[in-house]
Amino acid sequence: MSDMLINNGTLVTVDKDRRIIKEGAIFIKGDRIADIGKSEVLAAKYPSAERIDATGFLVLPGFVDAHIHLTQMLARGLTDDIDGVQVKWSWDRVFPWEAVLSEEDVYYSAMLCCAELIKTGTTCFADPGGYCMDSVAKAVGETGLRGIIAVAAVDQSNEEWPLPDGFAGKPSTDRAVKETLELIDKWHRKFDDRLRVWTSLRVEPNVSERLILEMAKIAEQYDVGIQNHCSVSPGRVNFVKKSTGHTPVAYYHSLGVLDDRWLLTHLGHITDEELPLIRDYNVNVCHNPGAALHGGNGAITKGKFPEMLEMNVNISLGCDSSAADNSLDMTREMYHVATVHKEWRSDGTLISPEQALEMATINGAKALKWDREIGSLEVGKKADIILMNAKKPNWVPMYDFSIVPNLVYAGDGQDVETVLIDGKVVMRDRKLVGMDEQKIIEESQRRAEKLLTKLPYTLEPRWPVL
Repeated sequence: MSDMLINNGTLVTVDKDRRIIKEGAIFIKGDRIADIGKSEVLAAKYPSAERIDATGFLVLPGFVDAHIHLTQMLARGLTDDIDGVQVKWSWDRVFPWEAVLSEEDVYYSAMLCCAELIKTGTTCFADPGGYCMDSVAKAVGETGLRGIIAVAAVDQSNEEWPLPDGFAGKPSTDRAVKETLELIDKWHRKFDDRLRVWTSLRVEPNVSERLILEMAKIAEQYDVGIQNHCSVSPGRVNFVKKSTGHTPVAYYHSLGVLDDRWLLTHLGHITDEELPLIRDYNVNVCHNPGAALHGGNGAITKGKFPEMLEMNVNISLGCDSSAADNSLDMTREMYHVATVHKEWRSDGTLISPEQALEMATINGAKALKWDREIGSLEVGKKADIILMNAKKPNWVPMYDFSIVPNLVYAGDGQDVETVLIDGKVVMRDRKLVGMDEQKIIEESQRRAEKLLTKLPYTLEPRWPVL
């Protein structure tokens, strides 16, 4: 791997001082950032380094998507515009779809997901898991992405929240523990530590107390995290309350497992009493505003994200799955988080563009326990870097005071032109390196259409398709 110099760009470092360096440069040696400064200084200092001209570009740390389902890419469109009372998102639409997936289907789902992530500037992700996760690990290894995978653990079904026949997760505590340990043994810290394995509790109604305690034990033993879809809907919160006497976050606290290993996603329906628990135990939170807007989940209208920010809770961002949000563009996610709370609370000062960018970079890295290595442009950190073209009409005019606001309010994932992960170029001039993008798209479409014929439900277009 040759030395590389990204030259003449506007560096948005997100370092501890939040420096923005105009006419800046980054010198990369191997897989790490070795120097940062003004272009004229670094160009003279490293004359033999391979050059990437970043004139007119913003140079940023790669985005960190703290909640994305690589196994659900081929489910895009299956959950659009549903009545969440009449049709349960996971149980009625996604779980039956997962039941018919093959390992090859999951592989192409993950490859398609990786392609979209890279092409919109995401260099690291956290996947709360699914099944056939070996296929996901293989795709991550091939594409060069950095990320976290897991087995989506469940171990119980019930009359109110029944798992469908043929459910891929095969509810069993022992099985969930066994598969999680096997995944850790096989894939944790593989591909030069680009891939890590965590534990995951899929949905509250389908996990027992024993499973929660077992996953917490594994997380402590292997020094990894725990992902959980938490307090997504009133129905699920009420189920936990009826079953345990507690709301979900309070329930985890009552079991003595709540700590900074937890990454709780959605949290649209937490209570005021749970907020101090999240703060005091340094629990990490992932906000999915796009999925909330798409699904009407109440995370904007009922959620307490501005309050959590005031309490210095670490809040990251996630796109969820293409079935939940349809788009994996973290730039769009930043726009959502920096606007929807303003509108709902009638307060134009809530969640600044700078805070939104922190959520998409350094906060995400912290939530994934990776902030010592990624999430900002700093000497010694991994060279996970993106270049966004700011010479396009949607960026102009740009002033010193509007560099980050332009990114969040006017930027687009399609403005990302070059992506580096671990110091390697994985996309240059919008062309993926080492991936046959057209083949991935065509095969994914073919497989998705075939899967549609195997589902126990049918979907029809609202307008005639001739």
